[in-house]
Amino acid sequence: MLKYAFSNPFVSSALKPDRVPSWRSFPPKLVKLTLSGTSLPWEDMVELSMLPKLEVLKLRNYAFSGSVWKCREGGFPRLKFLLIGSTNLEIWEADGTHFPNLQHLVLRHCRFLKEIPYGISEAPLLEKIELHCCKDSAVISARHLHEEQQSLGNDGLKIHITEESSPNRQLSRGKADHMATYAAVVTLMQDLEQRLISNAKLFGPFSQNELESLYSAVSLVDSFLRETYNHGIMNKTLEKRIRDVAEKAGNIVDFWNVKIFRRTLRLTGLPEIPVLGVKRKHSFSSGEYLANSTFSSPRRRTPITEVKLVGLEKDLVTMLHNLTGHSLQLRVFPVIGMAGIGKTTFSKKLYDNPLIVHHFYVRAWVTVSQQYQVREMLLSILRCVTNISNEIYEKSDEELREQVYRSLRGKKYLVVLDDMWDTKAWDDLKRTFPDDKNGSRVMLTSRLRDVAVHACQDTTPHCMRCLSVHESWELLSSKIFVDETCPLELVTIGQQIACKCQGLPLAIVVVGGLLSKMDRRLDVWEEVAQSVSSLVLGEADHCQNILALSYNHLPDHLKVCFLYMGIFLEDYEISVKKLIWLWVAEGFIRPSMIKGLEEMAEGYLEDLTARSLILVKRKSSDGRIRTCYIHDLMRELCLHECQREKILHVINSGGQVPQNYLHNLRRISFHSSHDLMRELCLNECQREKILHVINSGGQVPQNYLHNLRRIPFHSSFLKHIIGTSLPYTRSVFCFEKLSFSDPWKDLHMDLKLLKVLDIMNIHLMNIPMGIQYLNLLKFLALTIQNSFHMNFICQFRCLQTLILDCDWNGHLTRKFWDMLELRHFHLKRSCLSYSQELAQQELPFSVLNNLQSLSAIRPVSCTRKVFLSMPNLKKLGIHQTEEDYRFRGWFEQLVHLQELETLKYAFSNPFASSALKPDHVPSWRSFPPKLVKLTLSGTSLPWEDMVELSMLPKLEVLKLRNYAFSGSVWKCREGGFPRLKFLLIGSTNLEIWEADGTHFPNLQHLVLRHCRFLKEIPYGISEAPLLEKIELHCCKDSAVMSARHLQEEQQSLGNDGLTVHITEG
Repeated sequence: MLKYAFSNPFVSSALKPDRVPSWRSFPPKLVKLTLSGTSLPWEDMVELSMLPKLEVLKLRNYAFSGSVWKCREGGFPRLKFLLIGSTNLEIWEADGTHFPNLQHLVLRHCRFLKEIPYGISEAPLLEKIELHCCKDSAVISARHLHEEQQSLGNDGLKIHITEESSPNRQLSRGKADHMATYAAVVTLMQDLEQRLISNAKLFGPFSQNELESLYSAVSLVDSFLRETYNHGIMNKTLEKRIRDVAEKAGNIVDFWNVKIFRRTLRLTGLPEIPVLGVKRKHSFSSGEYLANSTFSSPRRRTPITEVKLVGLEKDLVTMLHNLTGHSLQLRVFPVIGMAGIGKTTFSKKLYDNPLIVHHFYVRAWVTVSQQYQVREMLLSILRCVTNISNEIYEKSDEELREQVYRSLRGKKYLVVLDDMWDTKAWDDLKRTFPDDKNGSRVMLTSRLRDVAVHACQDTTPHCMRCLSVHESWELLSSKIFVDETCPLELVTIGQQIACKCQGLPLAIVVVGGLLSKMDRRLDVWEEVAQSVSSLVLGEADHCQNILALSYNHLPDHLKVCFLYMGIFLEDYEISVKKLIWLWVAEGFIRPSMIKGLEEMAEGYLEDLTARSLILVKRKSSDGRIRTCYIHDLMRELCLHECQREKILHVINSGGQVPQNYLHNLRRISFHSSHDLMRELCLNECQREKILHVINSGGQVPQNYLHNLRRIPFHSSFLKHIIGTSLPYTRSVFCFEKLSFSDPWKDLHMDLKLLKVLDIMNIHLMNIPMGIQYLNLLKFLALTIQNSFHMNFICQFRCLQTLILDCDWNGHLTRKFWDMLELRHFHLKRSCLSYSQELAQQELPFSVLNNLQSLSAIRPVSCTRKVFLSMPNLKKLGIHQTEEDYRFRGWFEQLVHLQELETLKYAFSNPFASSALKPDHVPSWRSFPPKLVKLTLSGTSLPWEDMVELSMLPKLEVLKLRNYAFSGSVWKCREGGFPRLKFLLIGSTNLEIWEADGTHFPNLQHLVLRHCRFLKEIPYGISEAPLLEKIELHCCKDSAVMSARHLQEEQQSLGNDGLTVHITEG
């Protein structure tokens, strides 16, 4: 018997054996052999197969390394037992002739092995196969093999399978630390990769080979982490050292000092890991593996399902009667209940109910929150009831109150005040609600009865109740199975799980999201039931624990993305587009060979929403998620886990921060007082060092911010970074809107390693001093009052996302093509004039392969050469003015954008002379071949030219805004719009529209805004077979009447699927 183990399977091949010696070198009577950690090539197994008396062979912990093992005939003449454990083997080619005496096969932690060799079942003496924590496909192949042997009458072969239990157990402290280590290592990999694919000048004094070697070593560490995490055998001390080294390496790499990084490795005692044959062309393998294991198709999208309201039908009827009742006085109807019981969902169902929409002239929804701002509440009401301009933001709070009062006066209104915590919030708002004795209503939700009673002393609050066991199971099963039926064997255990959620809808929905991602097997559901039971028994805050169960089952790449939500304010409506760009800039998204980073991130988001950890706020016209938010309880969970996992810190009012507390901190966020979070923070503050949330009362020592990594400001703490040196800070956010009078509008910053800077809410007169030195920026969002030259921005060669609200001439200068990493370029304001000399510049182009979205440029930049330099552009915005009349023929160049999916084209003045603007729609063949979404505005094109747009083969969304087309009659033609699903017509002089269902075979949603001349909705449009919704906003009375008649007729025909939403103006 011989046992040979090497301590580190990933050490350099120069420091360990690289080959198996000849079989003749082994003892002649060797019967049992165990190898561990040797990382030998599978080709050398031929030597072991020649050992004449070998009966037991155990290969543990990367004893052999490589993706393929091809067995050879004539080997292993007496082998009876074979164990293979912890290997990167993917393909094993073997049959029974290679193991003539094999009786027992054991595979442990073979997580890359795709399947058991089919021929292995032909081994004549094989009695048992064991698989422990192996890849799903290998497990399935073993089961198929077993079934086939049984069908052939071979009942002697037994299969024993133990699947990984980590997805069904709660996260330990070690697992929590692993997530933070994951974030540090993956971020470092992203930084190194960007350096390697960038221009060689970015390497500094070091060679590309040195950086490639470092990248390969970090990639190997990443693989090692994933493997040991899956095994559950990671040593905490070693993991902490890896994390510390990765964070230090991130600092050093950004300072272009690879040599110091290697010295850091030696000083920390972590052995330097060599390349081991990892090549650059395989640098995406881990990301590709992750993508393939998480998402089945690069184009698959998880459907966004509406939250189902269960067991509250009678409550809805009662509240509908209260809201639309005969009392003409202004009345307030409170809805109260504990957190997570469904107050907001219940109120939203009422708010969107067709009867409510029809009954009230205007409606407004306001999210109040625990830390409310009167100004934001007033603005929320105004946004809902009137069209507001930029001037509204310059008004004082008292002026806003007056405008809200005037906007509501004389109108029958419904205002919903969601999530009210303080009686003072009601006192601050109540005098803005006029009582014109016309049946207006205010509805508020709160956890606190005192708040409800204070707001309305003559109405009994509606108390939300917990669901019954039957209702809980109905809600749970609808979340898991959607349109399917629960398998009979899971009904009983499913009802038990639902019962253990104690009737709380949020807990039920979150557990349902968890189960929807797990195998539909009895043993799996039993483990979940046991976990839920252990969390509920003896725990007062059972809901929080149940929610944590779902979080604990997340893979690391989703954990870090979910915890990042803690950066945002309570009840903050988060732009999904921006969130995804931030995830990419922070380095949280693993690259894939088959998907772009944004597509991977969108998949992450869809996974989190499917689990109900992130909630959908608004959807775009094509059904994608536009904005999202997290429930208050989920946010508390997020902040709590951030404390544990060293991602985020909350330091509330009065919180004292010790002078020595700053070392290597990553994120700080300023929040307001919350006793529970403050207590959690103070308990953790000595050891958590990643992201901090500090509210307005926090006392911050002068040197506190020195080493912080990410700093989201939620209140006026800009004074802490003015003139401050923050050498390790990677991200700075500001969520508070600051005006020009703010004394810090011109920021002076020393943030050498900054990668994310989002100060969009600060209206700056000029670009802050010192920003030109932020050469590592990946994400930049600014609002600048004065104009500036674009070349100033183009110096940021690492920039991935640029969002500017400023005056700009819309012309791409030659320096633009130096930003090879750029992925998204967006400008939000007007385009200035440009000189003739600028327009005639010769542009030396590089190819911007990463650029995906660009807006808004002028026709002068819409040339064939420009578009060919952006081969992967998916979204484009073009702004044209009367000044651009001399640039003709640019539209035909769009055909060169072969990957373009979304196009927005706006003309500044729809009433300009026809000689100064486009007079017709070009041929449909001039449009990009993959165009899916098209928005036109101000172009005043003739309706006859719509025939060209109707021929676009892949067009699904068409938005016509602000006199995009002009004329009194539009006659649709047959055979057009083959895939159009969404149509919006806004602000037009159209009077007569002739159309029927055959003209829009796939139309689902029709929106008409400010069509004040349109006499009626085409009757035949209701015949569109897939039409689900028609919206009219501020349209002619006769058009509104025709829409209602159309709906009534469809209902009389039994078509209740068509809804009509009308907002009169």
